[in-house]
Amino acid sequence: MQANELILALYPNATGMGYVICENPKELIGYGVARIKLITKDAHLKRLEEFFKEYRPSLVILRGYRDTDKRISKRITSIIDAFEKKAKIQGLPVFKYAREDIKTTFLQFGSNTKYGISKTISTWYPELKTRMPDSRINTKGEHYQMGVFDVFALMLTHFYVE
Repeated sequence: MQANELILALYPNATGMGYVICENPKELIGYGVARIKLITKDAHLKRLEEFFKEYRPSLVILRGYRDTDKRISKRITSIIDAFEKKAKIQGLPVFKYAREDIKTTFLQFGSNTKYGISKTISTWYPELKTRMPDSRINTKGEHYQMGVFDVFALMLTHFYVE
């Protein structure tokens, strides 16, 4: 990859999608959780096109999944597949990493749970500490800001694997 090329990492979830736009893990352009009012594939694709138009990324990193993963909905897998197709139509390389890949990457740093991974990330990126959710118990829904940590974990996995 050449200097000043942008990477777009996307992690769709139940409320929209986490995103990171960067040159590398130390050169962040933008990040957050893009709330999407209508949680449909078309609404997600519209947001993806906005990212493409504004940032002109050189490659796309997506949340991956395995067919045996029962924790990811069919709606989310169809969005991921549509993102991959759209990126390839644009001629962009696509990299996908499943939760297992992320856990394996972060195991070397002593974390392999979502909460542990998010704590590790917040030490590397102190600006994220204010977004750090509390440890979740099974009866509570996932905190909205977890999407930021999910996409950071995805982006960092890419740089450790590639």
